[in-house]
Amino acid sequence: MVKNERLLIYPYNIQFSPILRHKDLLKGYEISCLVSPNGWGYTGKDAGIADNGPDIGMTVSSDFEDSLGLCDTVVFIDSYFPLDFKKNIYNKIKMAIKSKKNIICFLQLETNIITELECICRYEGVYFKYYGRSQDVLADNIYIENENIEEINTPIVFVIGLAERTNKFEIQLALREKIHELGYKISQVGTRTYCDMMGFHSFPSFMLESNISEVNKILMFNRFIKKIEDTENPDIIIIGVPGGIMPYNSTYTNKFGILAFEVSQAVLPDFVIFSMFYEDYKVDGFEFYNNSLKYKLGFNIDIFNIANAQFDWVRAYEEKRISHISLDYKAISEKNKGYSQSNIPVLNILDENDSDKIAKLLIEKLSKYGDVEIV
Repeated sequence: MVKNERLLIYPYNIQFSPILRHKDLLKGYEISCLVSPNGWGYTGKDAGIADNGPDIGMTVSSDFEDSLGLCDTVVFIDSYFPLDFKKNIYNKIKMAIKSKKNIICFLQLETNIITELECICRYEGVYFKYYGRSQDVLADNIYIENENIEEINTPIVFVIGLAERTNKFEIQLALREKIHELGYKISQVGTRTYCDMMGFHSFPSFMLESNISEVNKILMFNRFIKKIEDTENPDIIIIGVPGGIMPYNSTYTNKFGILAFEVSQAVLPDFVIFSMFYEDYKVDGFEFYNNSLKYKLGFNIDIFNIANAQFDWVRAYEEKRISHISLDYKAISEKNKGYSQSNIPVLNILDENDSDKIAKLLIEKLSKYGDVEIV
């Protein structure tokens, strides 16, 4: 039996919580320790503290050097909290390499730093895997002979959000896990650059290239999904859409929701999960959002997810920076009980009962099309 590679995660924070909650998706790896800087308040506590979700069953340490003895590989991840790379990360990467640990890096680094770290790793006889930019799995042979949109016959699920930090990656991983358990074959495109560690495609880098026209991005994404359908023959295709769908105002623009618009023009979804920040919504407010997406992007919402985070407008106005207030996931479930009259279900992905319900509602709807079959 092949032994799994033991991973140390640094600096553990909310960015990694979705992966930790669905760690069985990491084939060939096991997470042996989580380390965060001392001042973050995680030391000695359950890892669930990072996203204010249910307990995960792993305790967070602050001793990086001692924890190196418990791993084969160190994964350096991006952080929601500001952390100086030179002061807090770079020396730890070099310390790990000197201790003969492999390095997996999710951080965006400058090319000269990547080259230097690759060189040091080779010298010490360990590997360096870099996931700091989007990976293209099938982009090499995308041919565009005309401007038509090719039809995708496999049911498509969109996971989109009002903005970042709306639990979208948690939704994507939960769906993958639960739909697999039900026996369906899934192809998937995720919102993060390291999705292939969990067996699916990262959002293609050509969608972020400045030298490709917006028209060609739409056509290329359509061909990209068509090629996935042809080569992988899935029952369902899940697409996570990075970013938000629209500006908040003239200051906080969410990149104008351009990616969401382009993806919506490239492929039509059969099922849409839309995730929003927590707010004191009125029941008829959900209909407003549904109509907004219908007229802006061309589809209806099947499920609303309320994230356990709230946009911090006070800091946004006073400090001119984007910040979020993290909320206990149980409070979201309690609040959602008041939305039982909504025509569209309002759920909370961090609540186990709700995540089961999302998968069930998805399969029920897609099964009506007659194209989804258990493999």
